[in-house]
Amino acid sequence: MRLLRAAACLTAFFLGVILPSVALDWPVDKKIVIGTFGEEQGGRYFDGIDVGGGQQPVRAVLPGELVFRYDEGDDYSSLPRGLGSFVVLHHEGKIETVTGNLKKGSLGPLKTSYAAGDPVGTSGDTGFSDGIHLHFSLFDEEAASFVNPLSLLPPVADAQPPVIKQVFLSENDTLIPLANGVTVPSGQALVMAQAYDLRQDVRFQWPLGLYGAHVDLDGKEVSRLVFDSLQVVDGRAVLGGARLALAKVYAPDGMLVCGSVQLRPGSSHLIISVRDFAGNETTKEISFAIRE
Repeated sequence: MRLLRAAACLTAFFLGVILPSVALDWPVDKKIVIGTFGEEQGGRYFDGIDVGGGQQPVRAVLPGELVFRYDEGDDYSSLPRGLGSFVVLHHEGKIETVTGNLKKGSLGPLKTSYAAGDPVGTSGDTGFSDGIHLHFSLFDEEAASFVNPLSLLPPVADAQPPVIKQVFLSENDTLIPLANGVTVPSGQALVMAQAYDLRQDVRFQWPLGLYGAHVDLDGKEVSRLVFDSLQVVDGRAVLGGARLALAKVYAPDGMLVCGSVQLRPGSSHLIISVRDFAGNETTKEISFAIRE
């Protein structure tokens, strides 16, 4: 267990709202992150994390009061079916947690108050699910923000750096692969990247979302993305304090949109860095020419 992170980093992303300094632990014992905060899923930002590890008990992470619970099959036509069976708890400091995709029938007897560590159900495969796992979200009511749970949970060991597979310039809807020594046309362009983190516990490729990305061109910052919070504005989630809509961060093919640049004739040097939540970082530097 550790204290929730407060102070400067959270202040920047939560519009000045500091989460309470209370002990927070994982809701499950076996912790395998299989879906990350801020990923593009089904045309929207993913507002929590998915945790694998097989069927296992799920616990309340903080003392709280029951807001709502739903067991798949109950007659509520307007509920978010993707969550399957789920439980919403309200905690001190105007914080809500959502545990979803729970096993049908595992929610236990109805109760109004939970202590930290009390069972809320069992991880399952209800709702929109490709296998047994837990969905976990954390919402700051006062800031109207979903918070990246990995900002607040004890860290999970991860020594594998993320991947930058390819970098592109997009000009007039044409993708130009960017590599050392290439020549590209001048003008306005988007920097785009096939970049992702990787799940560590499987031998096949299971891409995960990044925690951050940073792009410089000729020594000047082009963009800085941090997947720490999602603001809810007019009923839609936008990325953090920058309030970037999904289309400003992800291209339709899933590539990361890393900002717009003005390309002027001459030589240029681009640096793109991406990192995961464990702090592993990968950097790619590309020197290229720009023609008239």
